Amino acid sequence: MVRRYGEAIFPVDVEVAFESGERVRERWDGRERWKLYTYDRPSKARTAVVDPDRILALDIVRTNNSRTLEPQARRAAGKWMLPWMVWLQDLMLTYATLM
Repeated sequence: MVRRYGEAIFPVDVEVAFESGERVRERWDGRERWKLYTYDRPSKARTAVVDPDRILALDIVRTNNSRTLEPQARRAAGKWMLPWMVWLQDLMLTYATLM
């Protein structure tokens, strides 16, 4: 199921990847508040991504554009930790330079 949170209506692509490696791309016009996609396949859906090519530049919250069956906690932790580590390193180098 895909859902539109705001009031803006834009057509976007929805890409669903299955465990067999097959990918299906659908076009959603975005007029309805939500749309349910169903597939009759032997393999389960693994991931779903709205706007996989990131064409819609007005979408400022891209964190809600995809869902996956596997937990992504380690990947998310790394994504948020690395900028903070760079900031901390820059802070320590600045402090060492001033001393």
